[in-house]
Amino acid sequence: MKKPLAILLSLAMLLAGAAAAEAKITLKVANSGPDTPENRTVCAADVYTDMVRKATNGEVELVFYHASKLGGEAEALEGIQMGTIDMGTLTSGPAANFVPQTMVFDIPYLIGSSPAGWEFLKSDFVKKLSDEFLKKTGVRILGIAEHGFRHFTAKGAELRTPADMKDLKIRVMENPAHMAMTRGLGASPTPISYSELYMALQQGVVDGMECPIANIHDSKFYEVQDSLVLDGHLYGPLVIFINEDKFQSLTPAQQEALYKGAEAFCIVHAGITAASDAAALKDMADKGMKIHELSPEELAMFRNAAQPAALEIIAKRIGQDWVDGAVKAASEAEAKVAGKEQALMDECIREAQEMVKIARGQ
Repeated sequence: MKKPLAILLSLAMLLAGAAAAEAKITLKVANSGPDTPENRTVCAADVYTDMVRKATNGEVELVFYHASKLGGEAEALEGIQMGTIDMGTLTSGPAANFVPQTMVFDIPYLIGSSPAGWEFLKSDFVKKLSDEFLKKTGVRILGIAEHGFRHFTAKGAELRTPADMKDLKIRVMENPAHMAMTRGLGASPTPISYSELYMALQQGVVDGMECPIANIHDSKFYEVQDSLVLDGHLYGPLVIFINEDKFQSLTPAQQEALYKGAEAFCIVHAGITAASDAAALKDMADKGMKIHELSPEELAMFRNAAQPAALEIIAKRIGQDWVDGAVKAASEAEAKVAGKEQALMDECIREAQEMVKIARGQ
């Protein structure tokens, strides 16, 4: 009798194990950034994965596919909408093709500092934007992280005021608002594929370009550009998307774990961005690049020159109410962090680095 009982017990354990394995949910997450351990999105992804795994007792596992392994950003967002991809950490670039209101992120000089940006991304206005996105696409936004400010570079001209940009050929993305902004600054906007940009700068096809600090440094654009102005003309988001049907298939506790993990992702992404940007700026300065940080008066000159034409284009596309709402929310965010920016930056960097250590067992 003992032998059949042992066999039954073994079968029961196998069936229980199979049921547990079946119950485990694996979510595929698309990301276009590099797949290197020090990359800010990889760091944030490791924290997100660890937090969700622990919060759900291993019931939910996030598997990130970095370096566009699931396709480019537009393709990935389409996949999330269709349900062939569960989640994605993607920039807002392709989002405007789905919901034009996301063009509020194309308003030049909307955000003045990273801490103000973090407050803006948590605002009721951005929640309203997220609700609009869900309603129109069936894709939920779990959180929005800072992807970084974009800045202008040039060769042969030290950029300090809009007058220094007059008649320069500046590479921009093929975005009507970005091109209008660049014309407003007196430069000639010239769309060029990012993959061809280094050679275009090297050969003088264009005089300058605009990118986040991480791109300028990691793509070694400082080798073919000698001036950088930290004007922060655009503040880019990195959005955490999830297919709504997939989200609704989860338990309330699992949904809460995804939201809590998304909060941590945003903190880590912002903190690692801040730390790596500071290191990159020092390295580029050491290599001879002239880096100019604008005074409030100089920044006002850039904003006043660049905003009007871009705002007109954006308002025509999405409506003046959305533009006014974004500007109001940004102003309120600026007021909330005024005078505390550096302390908030330092705390975010510390918290981000600690979270990464915990997630990686260091």
